Amino acid sequence: MGKRIFQITLYTTFFFTGVLLLISVFASFFNPAVFPFLSVIALFFPLLWIINTLFLLLFLIKKSPWSVLSLILLLSGIYQVLLVYNISSSNDTEGSSGKINIVSFNTGNADTINPLASRKAAFDNELFLKSDIICLQEFTPANEKGIAVLERFNYKINVDFYGNIGGDSSGLSVYSNYEIIDVGWLKQDLEDTYALWCDLNIDEDTIKLINIQLQSIRLEDNELESMTSFKEIVHLPGHLSSIYAKLKRGFLWREEQVTQLTNLIKASEYPVILCGDFNDPPASFAYREISSLLNDAFLEKGKGFGFTYAGGLPFLRIDYFMVDDRLNVSAYHKMQATHSDHYPIEVEVERME
Repeated sequence: MGKRIFQITLYTTFFFTGVLLLISVFASFFNPAVFPFLSVIALFFPLLWIINTLFLLLFLIKKSPWSVLSLILLLSGIYQVLLVYNISSSNDTEGSSGKINIVSFNTGNADTINPLASRKAAFDNELFLKSDIICLQEFTPANEKGIAVLERFNYKINVDFYGNIGGDSSGLSVYSNYEIIDVGWLKQDLEDTYALWCDLNIDEDTIKLINIQLQSIRLEDNELESMTSFKEIVHLPGHLSSIYAKLKRGFLWREEQVTQLTNLIKASEYPVILCGDFNDPPASFAYREISSLLNDAFLEKGKGFGFTYAGGLPFLRIDYFMVDDRLNVSAYHKMQATHSDHYPIEVEVERME
């Protein structure tokens, strides 16, 4: 009797997680404004894929015919796996004299939260010392105050021009060694700034750089711990309603923001480089919409796991560099050391010949 109950539980769990895996694979095809529940499930694609991999191993050991169905489920998600793990053997390529080095980094409010102690090392590294352009999220607006904060980290920033949007940039900033000839920003409901764009004069060419931070979920610490800690998981049922409401709000807002971003990209007469924090994984509607217009630099030159989130939720790639077809990605690197809940990302791009 006990063995039969175990088998029923096992196959019921397999069926349930298999259905969730299929939903997470295809969720990006559905607008989250209409189907927010599907987008919530897509957040957990890496975990669901790992769980179903364990089921496949179990079925193979037991020589169960269910292994065929398990394999089919895993193969259905292989494309999504390749969006977070790049098995490409392509190496960094030698750039021309016109290559551009760009860093994007969500500092985790490095300018406001204990900036001289726990945040100092975030900028004290080679990655920032060799950069032509630095795009920061959750940092002081791009002005003299922002540069002064960097100087307090003993970082000698060599900036000839920088964006000053003359208002609340919600922590978005761009520091550039190239002339910024035009600048603007996108706001949602005339309140929250989620995109800062700059037209840069680079070797007599013009490139539109867009630095973004899409709407975050804004979970409370106790809500996040109930999802990630075995000790706190008993409190998860009490937080489910609040967590789902915040996830739904985030997906709805990001859908509106992505619509405006795609319009900005399509209207640009210049090649576009878009970088920053999507707050969404590759299995999301937001990623699918943007990647239909621009190339993912990680897929071009990244290697291994592309996870960029260093916070409590594991296996998340939510920070991106998306590059125009008219530009070539010659290098992609992720810095492992960070004093933020995100990892800094560096790319090198150049004009296509």
